[in-house]
Amino acid sequence: MTTFTIVTPSYNQAQHIGETMESVLSQQGDFAIEYFVIDGGSRDGSVEIIREHAGQVASGDWPTRCAEVSMAWVSEPDRGQSDAINKGLRRGTGDIVSYVNSDDLYCQGAFQIVADEFSTHPEVDFVHGDGDVIDESGRLQWEWLSRRYNYSVLTTYHFLWNAITNYILQPATFWRRAVLDRIGYLDESFHYAMDLEYWVRAGQAGLNFRHIPSKLAKLRDMPGTKSQSSPTVFWQDQLEIYRRHRGSSALAIYFAYYYYNLGLEYEFDLEQISLKAQPTFERWKGLPSNEQQIIAQQADRGFSLACLLLASELHRRGFPQQAATIFRSALANRRNLAFHPLALPYLLRGVAGRRLSSGLERLIQRLILAYRLLRYDYRYLRRESVPEESQGLRKRVRFR
Repeated sequence: MTTFTIVTPSYNQAQHIGETMESVLSQQGDFAIEYFVIDGGSRDGSVEIIREHAGQVASGDWPTRCAEVSMAWVSEPDRGQSDAINKGLRRGTGDIVSYVNSDDLYCQGAFQIVADEFSTHPEVDFVHGDGDVIDESGRLQWEWLSRRYNYSVLTTYHFLWNAITNYILQPATFWRRAVLDRIGYLDESFHYAMDLEYWVRAGQAGLNFRHIPSKLAKLRDMPGTKSQSSPTVFWQDQLEIYRRHRGSSALAIYFAYYYYNLGLEYEFDLEQISLKAQPTFERWKGLPSNEQQIIAQQADRGFSLACLLLASELHRRGFPQQAATIFRSALANRRNLAFHPLALPYLLRGVAGRRLSSGLERLIQRLILAYRLLRYDYRYLRRESVPEESQGLRKRVRFR
């Protein structure tokens, strides 16, 4: 019989931890569940909620809907989220493993779908599905439609990345225990993108991912969570992923978008951008000096490229003089950047004017929306899955 090992890392999540645990313990099907809640020493009432649920499971009072359920928990200081997850995974013995954060949820029926997929496809190492993004009250914000696994995409950044596609949805991803023997556990040096690092490491090792167009989980997106603390909070981890898998000499374009996003966050203040980026370099102090030098050179070039992007954005917002100042700063030591593709949007705005450039932006947005419609069709083939504002465009895209 298939056994699931599920881990929930938690710290001060009394508001949502109960719902999360119930989404695990209420799964129905022909399988067993061993559930580990690893709390980091919460003081907001979380421990009492965890203890109550564990007590119900231990006493048999919990209305079990699968073959067998066990639950264990601990509340003690840890070294962060990755450490907490690894603690639970190491204690488990199940055939299929995953983790769900203490404010996220599994959809009903998810485990049976996953168990069937692994049974039907013995060659598959990972199964991942789709899900919903919900707010603090559980209201649907948008559908998360994960793309099929692609190692090259996961180790590349593109300016339309977030507009046209989604990463693999972490709580909707499950893997065989044998994967832990093959590539190990989560890298505890990562505090935000530990899941992405794991997917990339798995792809590099040649492991097999299978996407299924089924909603398996709900991800809660709300103020106050770790991932919402800053728009650029994931970038320090992501830059390290790119360094490991693309090489230090290929980091300039990644630094460009990192600095660009910092610029948007800190109102185009170039000094603040440089200041806020400094902690990013701390994790590389142990690298050989020649590699640190390469990273510094790539970061410097990336900063100049970011200025091209920021100049275009300032011009779009109606601040041509500030845009010109930042554009000139990008060319101060690298005049050849005037011919770089990232300089083209700013130059086009200056030549074509706001009206024509605005029309070009609208065209780009329409193309993005058209691509989204194709993704909806690939996933569910249901008209009701498409947002109302997209219905008219659907007809034009299909029959033009």
